[in-house]
Amino acid sequence: MSTAQVPPLKAPPGEAPPAGMESRLAALADVVRGLEARVGALEAAVRTTSTPTAVSTAPSPGTAPAVDALLPEPALPSPTRVLGLIGRVCLILGGAYLIRTLVDAGTLPHGVGVALGLAYAATWAVLGRRARRPLDAAFRTLASILIAYPLIVESSTHFGILTPGLAALILVAVAALHAAVAWHRDLHAILWTATLAALGSGFIVMMARRSIEPFTAVFLALGAGALWLTYGRRWHGLRWPTALAADAGVLILTLLATWPGGAQGIYQGLSLGRALFLALALVAIYIGSFAVRMLQRRRVVNAFEFIQTALVLLVGFGGAVRVSQASGSGTALLGAGVSLAGVGCYAAALPFVDDREETRANFNFFTFLALIFLLLGGPFVLPLPLFATLAGILGLVAMLAALRLRRKVLVYQSGIYLTAAALASGLGSWALHVFMDPASPTAAPSFAGLASLAALFASLAVFLARRPPDPVTVLMRPAILVMGALAAAGLGAVAIWICCGGRTPDPGGLALARTLVLSALAIALAWLGRRVPVLELRWMVYPFLAVTTLKFLFEDMAVGRPLTLFLAFMGFGATLILAPRLLKNPAVRDADEEEDAP
Repeated sequence: MSTAQVPPLKAPPGEAPPAGMESRLAALADVVRGLEARVGALEAAVRTTSTPTAVSTAPSPGTAPAVDALLPEPALPSPTRVLGLIGRVCLILGGAYLIRTLVDAGTLPHGVGVALGLAYAATWAVLGRRARRPLDAAFRTLASILIAYPLIVESSTHFGILTPGLAALILVAVAALHAAVAWHRDLHAILWTATLAALGSGFIVMMARRSIEPFTAVFLALGAGALWLTYGRRWHGLRWPTALAADAGVLILTLLATWPGGAQGIYQGLSLGRALFLALALVAIYIGSFAVRMLQRRRVVNAFEFIQTALVLLVGFGGAVRVSQASGSGTALLGAGVSLAGVGCYAAALPFVDDREETRANFNFFTFLALIFLLLGGPFVLPLPLFATLAGILGLVAMLAALRLRRKVLVYQSGIYLTAAALASGLGSWALHVFMDPASPTAAPSFAGLASLAALFASLAVFLARRPPDPVTVLMRPAILVMGALAAAGLGAVAIWICCGGRTPDPGGLALARTLVLSALAIALAWLGRRVPVLELRWMVYPFLAVTTLKFLFEDMAVGRPLTLFLAFMGFGATLILAPRLLKNPAVRDADEEEDAP
């Protein structure tokens, strides 16, 4: 009631008002106004801290959490309150030990005692969810954690009541219950405690019972749950231990499943088929979750996703390949699935094709993931010559896409594809044999090798024809240099084979052919580096001159005849004169010519 609603007191007719009455009424009005201000402040605080759900004046038991939310926890609880909560936890743990005493005395069977203990722990977790204050909820849930996980470990390892599969199932259920309570009451520390307790209990039971598969599945479930749980709240640190536990579980499983001598007889229920499934599940859970989340929210890939993707590919895919080879079932189906995943990653990169700062990392992530999947899965599906040809085509397509989309990362991918094509086709080993073997090269280059070499030259030609107007940056230079070196080495090997292949010339003639080819390549690279500076091939001239010098000293001088040495000296000397001059700009060259003139 406000002061405006208090009617003035009037004295009866004929009587004077009591002395001091007006001053007392004024003081009473001031008190009422102060009470109104305090009530308004309390109502504002309640509206700020309460949940948006309506609270009735006479709440039923089912609406207890909403009413409890109206009682916020003080920022710094008193020591008396903390000690009281610790004492309550001790009472709760005492009840758990009472159940243990009844089991040890034979009053309760072991199975009934375990079930009763788990129900007791779950009850306190539920009561923690319905607690009045967050601190009460934290201590009750902590007591539940202290009861549940040691009970699972002891009943599985010491008493043998729970089988490994049942223990794994109960472990996931208990962890899910504690995670739900922690999520509902915003208890970050409790979620960390429950997660670490679940992971530690899983590893203990897994090693004690020598049962790997059920608990590897537990770690995968905990990893997936923690990953999606932390997407809703910024508790991102929780993803690391669960992800590392899942990686470790799959690594242990695949190593034991393929252990020479048959570890299946030592560890319970170890199956190559289930090991393959769990290894692929690791890849699917994490990479699939990353892709879905980035496509849904269009957010930038982070460090955890980069690192875990690398670990997943190494542990999950590598373990799957190892298990497939050990089982003798072949890897064609696995390679086909991985190749399809690579195509899917390229499709996932399409929404980020626009060159924007906030989406560039996502485009790079998906395209590199697609490249890795295709390079890993392709050799398991296709014969190496066909795979090499396909990789060369993909390198050319990547170069075309790089020039069209103005994406430097695709230039690198083009270089990786073309390098893989040169290695898979045997072009690299064949060229090394042509340049280094003392005997004359007899084997002709394979069709796949020639196709890879053609793809290299085509990619470089496309780059020259459709390059951006700005010069090549430092970041793109390594990819161009790799492609240029491969193309030059392949072309030189083909030229040597045309001169000496299929015949048996003397060692001096073979050494001369190699020297002249290397000299011609050095001069050509110097000329191209001058005329086409965008390729930056001038950086390869001096390495070629160094290789030619060493080759001339150790091969030509050792096996050459006077005629071959004469020709080698002429060619090598002309190269040492021409190549450095071609690398200079016109102003420096003219100045050098004026100084040399008499």
